[in-house]
Amino acid sequence: MEKSVEELMAEIRGRLELMDTSLPSRVDAMVSPESKLPFKALIYRAALIWRMAELARGALENFERDKIASAILLTRAAVETSAALWYLCAKLDAAPQAKTVGDIDDYLMKLAMGSRTDSAPPQALSVLTFVDRVEKDVEGFRHQYDLLSEFAHPNWAGTALLYSKPDPPNLWTDFGANIRGIDGPKNVGIVNLSVALLFFERSYNRVADLMPTFVALCQGRAHDA
Repeated sequence: MEKSVEELMAEIRGRLELMDTSLPSRVDAMVSPESKLPFKALIYRAALIWRMAELARGALENFERDKIASAILLTRAAVETSAALWYLCAKLDAAPQAKTVGDIDDYLMKLAMGSRTDSAPPQALSVLTFVDRVEKDVEGFRHQYDLLSEFAHPNWAGTALLYSKPDPPNLWTDFGANIRGIDGPKNVGIVNLSVALLFFERSYNRVADLMPTFVALCQGRAHDA
């Protein structure tokens, strides 16, 4: 049976409370004495969970206050953060299967240190690279991201739909917050926030599961790091 918005919000609240207890305060470089690659991966993972906790909490608080535009903007950012961790997971999973670290250091540097405005390397990866990587495993993820983008951008969904209501018989348009109701947009946002947290939790734990094998690979090929 499909869950109500109220039930999903309660679940999100519970997941955030659990996430708050899991926020790391330190990452030890000695996770691998012979290679910096696992350390780099874990630094990025730790930064992502701090970001996710803040964004998702902000999104939930705005949904609770029916501030739909702000809530969906934060939700989209949370979805991007979840997709970034999914992408990291995929890279860590692929290396042992290929039996080589390959160019993973380049990707780790782009993830942790990349910039889209600084001309000096490393250049940051596009958010759509993360989103489309999830889409390979979960069909429909990109479509949901695009739905959020319609509200996040000053398109019809993010402007007229949220704040205006035409009155054709009287030849005018009335304006106000959530003037057409909020059920549709709020449902889109809450469902995506819930999924983003589920995916993030899955990927966060998956990185921990993958790390021993990845460390062993890196220590066997420390010269690649």
